Amino acid sequence: MMTERTKAILLFTSYFAKEMDKEHKPLSLAEWNKFVRWLQTKNLNPEDFLVTHAASLLVEWNDQQISKSRLLALLERKTALAIALEKWTRAGVWIISRGDTMYPKKLKEKLKALAPNIIFGVGNQELLNERYIGVIGSRNVEESDLNLAKSIGNNVSQQQIGVVSGSAKGVDEAAMLGSLEKGGTCIGVLADSLIKKSTSLEYRKYIIDNKLVLVSPYNPEAGFNAGNAMSRNKLIYAMSELAIVVKSDTKGGTWEGAKENLKNKWVPLWVCASPEKGNQEIVKLGGKWLPQNNELKITDLIHSTHQKEDFTLFSATEPKIENTSYTEGVDASILNKGLVSNSIAQEETNEVVQIKLNELDFFHLFIVLWFNYFKNKPVAKTEIIETMHLTSKQVDVWIEMALKEETVEEKSDSNGYVWRLSKAIQLIP
Repeated sequence: MMTERTKAILLFTSYFAKEMDKEHKPLSLAEWNKFVRWLQTKNLNPEDFLVTHAASLLVEWNDQQISKSRLLALLERKTALAIALEKWTRAGVWIISRGDTMYPKKLKEKLKALAPNIIFGVGNQELLNERYIGVIGSRNVEESDLNLAKSIGNNVSQQQIGVVSGSAKGVDEAAMLGSLEKGGTCIGVLADSLIKKSTSLEYRKYIIDNKLVLVSPYNPEAGFNAGNAMSRNKLIYAMSELAIVVKSDTKGGTWEGAKENLKNKWVPLWVCASPEKGNQEIVKLGGKWLPQNNELKITDLIHSTHQKEDFTLFSATEPKIENTSYTEGVDASILNKGLVSNSIAQEETNEVVQIKLNELDFFHLFIVLWFNYFKNKPVAKTEIIETMHLTSKQVDVWIEMALKEETVEEKSDSNGYVWRLSKAIQLIP
């Protein structure tokens, strides 16, 4: 039974019809999180807007990007929601929100505010909180790669562990079918076409047998979108205990997902031995070569991630970083150029985001400079543009990214933005 809270969240955040949603765009995840934080300060719940005159609840809401009129218009879509729910229910789709007991615990634990506010699914919800190994790879692969992916799926299922993957043609599908054909369980995390995929011959019988659940954070009828495909990668990693990359290029979803996981350290990442450049580069970034040992058990891989540094088969685990300063290990030339001030070097924290100097992208340079220039004071967009000599469009893009990562937050009372990250940024050689 869908909760009233879930219905309210759907009204605020989900797309129902292109024309209707074009004028009043549903809230993004970052916008929803911002709105939820405000609701908490007012002791309000999303479902309160279903039974009370919504305008009266929004009297004290004052935000330039998320207007009252936009929120009220989204709530007026109750008829569209009812029509969509009837259609989705007939197709076997269920819907849960972050507050529901069946929501995957690993998503909330690892992704925190980045966990989707809504998950659409078809299949056995009981599978959502079991143990899984993520298996990821490219669509365009050789027969040998498909056989390897399938054998990994076989191996995992025989050890009573499931496979979580993206259900795409190629490595993803081969690994999932390899597990399912041996009686294993799987989660398929889709970026599009949930309803269509759930009726496919490859998967329908396994859904009926309660061995497979297909999930998506997007409208069950949504078509393919490259951005959605990239964004769903984090869900595959976060729902697994460790992940295995079978084959990767140096571009595309597999490559970007692996980099994102290594950057955020959601789960250990193992890479199948291959001359493929993508596989080689992922290992250089921090992935570990998967031992070529047919007798090696998946549970050994899981166990090895918690071993001390003298574990013989695998590379040493990274040391725990405690109370590390922002610029420990930063090349002196960076300080001399004024990119990172000595005042930042004096700041300390218990949690650190490490960024390699030779891999510092422009967005994270922007984040480092933000803290360097403004510290914790509210700052307006115009001041950011003038101080950093950037264009208005570029600042808009990077602020949106920073809001999504919750590095900064918007202060509706001061017409500006303020640093809110509890983690330090450590630049390393």
